[in-house]
Amino acid sequence: MHAPARMHSNTIIYPTGHKYETKQKYEICRLKKEIRKPTEIKCFYTRQDKYGSELIITNDQPTFSCLKQIDCKRE
Repeated sequence: MHAPARMHSNTIIYPTGHKYETKQKYEICRLKKEIRKPTEIKCFYTRQDKYGSELIITNDQPTFSCLKQIDCKRE
């Protein structure tokens, strides 16, 4: 005897719990310049739409390398 088959529908869990919450919009940020110092590495990214502020990522590990492009949240 088998149970009747049911289609499983994925439920989307929103951070605030609201069903109609707007999704975060992302855009492409491309690497503009990379500054390497013995103590830290700074990666400067420019946004695709050119209107937002530039994104700066700092890392204190000398083995870290900057990604050519990343997805960053729209401002």
